Amino acid sequence: MYKAVVEEEPPNIPPLLVELGRFSHLKDARERGLVLAASGLTHSIGREGEIWTLRCAHEDVHRAIFELAAYEAELMTAEPVEEEGPPVKVRLWSLPLVALLMVGFAVAQAEMGEKWREAGILSSDLVCGRGEWWRTVTALTLHGDVPHVLANLGAGIWFGGLLVPSFGQGLTWLAVIVSGALGNALTAWAYHPGLHRSLGASSAVFGALGLLVGDALVRLLQRRSGRTWWRWVLPLGAGVGLLAFLGAGEGKSNVDVLAHLWGFAVGMVLGFGIGFFRPPPAGVVLQWSCGLAAGVLVATAWALAF
Repeated sequence: MYKAVVEEEPPNIPPLLVELGRFSHLKDARERGLVLAASGLTHSIGREGEIWTLRCAHEDVHRAIFELAAYEAELMTAEPVEEEGPPVKVRLWSLPLVALLMVGFAVAQAEMGEKWREAGILSSDLVCGRGEWWRTVTALTLHGDVPHVLANLGAGIWFGGLLVPSFGQGLTWLAVIVSGALGNALTAWAYHPGLHRSLGASSAVFGALGLLVGDALVRLLQRRSGRTWWRWVLPLGAGVGLLAFLGAGEGKSNVDVLAHLWGFAVGMVLGFGIGFFRPPPAGVVLQWSCGLAAGVLVATAWALAF
């Protein structure tokens, strides 16, 4: 229980004179200081021998005690840390393979030229009017220029690397492709009957970001305690912030912002569903089956395109 200890005010010392607590470790004092800072309360941390003291101003003492008491209560109701076995090695061999495939498709596009591009580009008229669904997949493997390839490659591998430890090698990339394809499909539907054409892996990249957010929300939902409002806001805020920062394209006319939004939305829903059932990332049969399905999906889409 926190209590205020008021000292007489020495001359020429700022009025942070109400002592709120004493701590043996600086880390503990800083954690409580962050709680006060998050509430807009000024605080100071001082050292007295081996003890660290946390202080605040006279006028803030009641709010400070309330915030610190709430923080301590949350710590007491938090889930106990379960004993874990030896750490499982996370293999990331799929990352260079996916990067190689993305570069390979870019080289094929450069060699084949306009014919390859027109065969796979996303077109709202052809997808919704003629049922050429495969374009929602083939468009993910096309790019506008070299910077476009590098941007999608970097962001895609980054988000994919964060997903693999949770979803596994095969399921990660199948989910990324499906979220990107569904994002493209919804984009084409939103523009139809108007004509809209686009290409690039961006919808899949932001689908991967949505998968991360959905997975984080499921992990929070499955907690037995400690589900405070800021724990919900953190993954959503981070995801939306990255979406706004990376997906808006700084107002460039050639950036398909709607595809980014749909990819993110589909990925978040899909990530929530996958995270809820939580298949084992180390399941060999499941992961190889999903990886094979991802490859077959892309291959089939290009076979239908030609």
